[in-house]
Formats: sequence, structure tokens, C-alpha cells
Amino acid sequence: MLYSLTVLHPRARAFFGTARQFEDFIAFTAAGVRWKVLGGAGFIAITGVGSLLCTATGELPPGKWICLLAKSILFVAAVGLFCFTSWVLWPARTLASAEEIPGFQRKFRIIAVALLALVGASMVLGVLSSHL
Repeated sequence: MLYSLTVLHPRARAFFGTARQFEDFIAFTAAGVRWKVLGGAGFIAITGVGSLLCTATGELPPGKWICLLAKSILFVAAVGLFCFTSWVLWPARTLASAEEIPGFQRKFRIIAVALLALVGASMVLGVLSSHL
């Protein structure tokens, strides 16, 4: 996502002559990604539960439980935001008029930053919980 936000989209926007060409390119590159992302999220969830079960052989310190709970909440929020974007905003974006495209592009940039923040915070909590 970081690559898409900071490299792919700006470079593609500069390369294509019109907003419609850019949108067609982005739609083409994003086709089929939804299920790969959700599959990855499912794998992360399974490995997270497995890791928790392996480390929970005894009483976990309260700080570790708090970190793991917060990490889980951030993960669910990120997956929920991705699903909302994927099933609600993406179809609307693909059907948007030329005047609506800049607004959708702005929304998607904001969502990308929010997803990066959620995932980044989750990673920090994961590292922090391993030191508790």
C-alpha cells in the first residue's frame, strides 16, 4: 500500500494524459486484488491466534493482554475499512463521472493513509507486546 500511495499512483497520474486513463489503469491493476488481500488478512489472523495460543501457556501479563487486544481491534478496523472501501467506495469510483473522480481519489488517499496508520500502529503494538 505504501508503494501504491507514494510511487505507483503519483507516477501513473503523471504518465497518463487524462484522469479517465489513470482511472482505467488503476481499475485494471486493482482487478482481483480484493480476495488476495482478504486471504492475506485471514492468514495473518490465523497465525496471530496460533501465536497467541503457543505463548499463552500460563498467565500473560496484563500489559501484554492490553497490547494484544488493541492490536486485534486495529486489525479488525483495518479489515473493516478495506471491506468498506472495496465493496462500497470502489464500485462508486469505477462508475464516477469525470467531475467526481478527484473527490474519490482524495478519499482513497485518505483511506490509504488511515490503513497504513492502523497497520503501523498494530506492528508497533506487536513489537511492544513481545517485550512485555
